Amino acid sequence: MKIIIKNTEELEIMRKAGEILRTTQEELKAQIKAGISLLELDALAEKTIRKFKAEPSFKGYKGFPGTLCTMLNSEVVHGIPDERKIKEGDLLSVDCGVKFNGFHADAAFSVIVGGDEKNPARAEFSNIVREALLAGCRAAKVGNRTGDIGSAIEKVIVKNGYSICREYTGHGLGRELHEDPHLFNYGPGGQGERLVAGMTLAIEPIVASGSGKVKTLSDGWTVVTVDGRDACQWEHCGVVTVNGLEIFA
Repeated sequence: MKIIIKNTEELEIMRKAGEILRTTQEELKAQIKAGISLLELDALAEKTIRKFKAEPSFKGYKGFPGTLCTMLNSEVVHGIPDERKIKEGDLLSVDCGVKFNGFHADAAFSVIVGGDEKNPARAEFSNIVREALLAGCRAAKVGNRTGDIGSAIEKVIVKNGYSICREYTGHGLGRELHEDPHLFNYGPGGQGERLVAGMTLAIEPIVASGSGKVKTLSDGWTVVTVDGRDACQWEHCGVVTVNGLEIFA
C-alpha cells in the first residue's frame, strides 16, 4: 500500500477542484425536477466542469461513458445516465468527479425529487446516510485509523436499521481518482492505516434500505439491490486534519 501525502501546493489545487465540483453540484440541484432526463443532467454537469477549464473525472474512466454516475431508487452505484426522466418522489443519488490541473475531486449527494415531503421515508433514509458520512468525516483526524472512519459510519447505519453495501469502499484520491487507502464503510475501529496530516480521502457510505445484497446489470456498470429496495450514496472528499476531514467537496 502506497499512501501519497499531499504538499501545500497540491492541496490548493485539490481545493480548487473541489470548488468546481461544488459549483457543479449546485447547478445540478437547481435543475433536478420531475421531467428532466438523466442525460440532460449529465450534459449540464460536463458543460459546467469544462467552463472552469477542468475535466470530468469519470468520463472514459475504464470505459465509463458519463460525466455523472446517476442512481435512481434501487440503483446502488455506477449508474449510466440515460434518457429516463426523473419523477416526483424518486430517490436520486448523483456521483461526480472533477480533474483540475492534474488532481481529482470526487463527491456525491442524494435528493428526493420534488422535495422531501414527496417521500418522507426516502428522505429519512437519505438523511441518515448523510449523517453517517459526516460521522465518518469527523473520525478522519490525525492519529485515528482508517477503521475508525468505517466504524463511525457503520454505527449510524446499523442503529437505524439499514445495511452497508460492503463491496464498495471509499478511497484515497489525488493525481489518481482512486488511490490508497481503501476506506471500508464498517469497523472495527482502531485498525487499519494510521491517519496523518496531508492524506486526501474520499469518504462514501453506500447503503441499502434492505438487505445490502447487490448485483450488476447487463450493461456491466449499473449495480442494483437484489431485493429491489432503495439504495443511497453520499460522499465528501478532503484532507485529514487534527479536527477531522477538511471537506473540499
